[in-house]
Amino acid sequence: MEEFLKPNRRAEYGLDLDKVFVGKEIVSRYNITVDESVLSMWSGFMPTSSYPESSREYAGRLGFPQIFLPYGFLLNLTLSLGVENFAHSSVLKLELRDALYLNAAFPGDTFSCIIRIKDIRPARRTGNTVIESSHLLFNQKGEPVFSLVRVSLFPEIQPRKTIPPERDDSYQNNLFKEKILARARSINMENVVLNFSPGDLILHPYVRPIGKSENLFWSTYLKNTHPTHYNYQRYQPGEIIVSGGIVVAMVTGIAAREFRQILMQQIHNAFHVHPVYAEDRIGAFSYVHEVRQLMPGFEEVFIRTFGIRNMDTEPELSDVAFPKSLFNAKVERPSEVREIINEKCPSLRDKVGCMINWSVLRKVDG
Repeated sequence: MEEFLKPNRRAEYGLDLDKVFVGKEIVSRYNITVDESVLSMWSGFMPTSSYPESSREYAGRLGFPQIFLPYGFLLNLTLSLGVENFAHSSVLKLELRDALYLNAAFPGDTFSCIIRIKDIRPARRTGNTVIESSHLLFNQKGEPVFSLVRVSLFPEIQPRKTIPPERDDSYQNNLFKEKILARARSINMENVVLNFSPGDLILHPYVRPIGKSENLFWSTYLKNTHPTHYNYQRYQPGEIIVSGGIVVAMVTGIAAREFRQILMQQIHNAFHVHPVYAEDRIGAFSYVHEVRQLMPGFEEVFIRTFGIRNMDTEPELSDVAFPKSLFNAKVERPSEVREIINEKCPSLRDKVGCMINWSVLRKVDG
């Protein structure tokens, strides 16, 4: 008589909610070597307006041996290397904060990631918990190259304990930016498209899709293993969600064209308002909060950028009056953005994919 077996083992990925505590460190299971072919593919996928990320000649004039790996790429690598053993079990990514490029990273480097639980607290949504975690990407030499803070929604848990961290967050600094500033002082740059003032509102003309094949490729390459990003058997084509890091990188890349020439950028915080699906067309508009003169010839522009889904930004929004409350620094949650739009700007209803507060460092003299 034939015997039959039923599956009796199941792989469990993500954060072990029975063992989580403040201070817990999680080491990524992956090491990824990034070669020049990956840089070429990323450059063909993401817009860039940064000389150090696109010109070997310029990187050399800054004293570096080759082109930097792009900020947006490292942002995604840092986020995605934590998915399998951290974020796979999360309900939602609530916010991204303090994304810092710490040291130059180059093609040929090998990367891994360490995650540390910074805070665990009850969520406003009943039955859930908010976990704040720091993510540090480092290279084969053990040097930190990128750091960020992720705020995630998990099922409700009761953390076991709290332990003091073995190290502080001293790597979260702007030393790399200071190095770039010092080295760029003697280099001429004549590619400032616009001069900006606080209160400027810019509709960015560049609109492009994130295609199915692109989404699948980068989800696979970046080890982004959550099934919502790739499982077409479980989800219909219009239900496949583009990962948040890819959306943020695309939106800042689209916006950066008008802010060039960019030496460095930094995302201070970002969150998603509506999901972006594969084949959605992405555009953006930006509001200038502040223009800060750092030293003669250098300025830092502080910007709030909104990523827009499925609109041709310039022709469709050129006559729209935007409520000033949308650009208020006190707007800090997706629900607040949706409320303002629904009440005061119906042209953008269900169209905003994300909101990003970021800054760009520019050299503005000829």
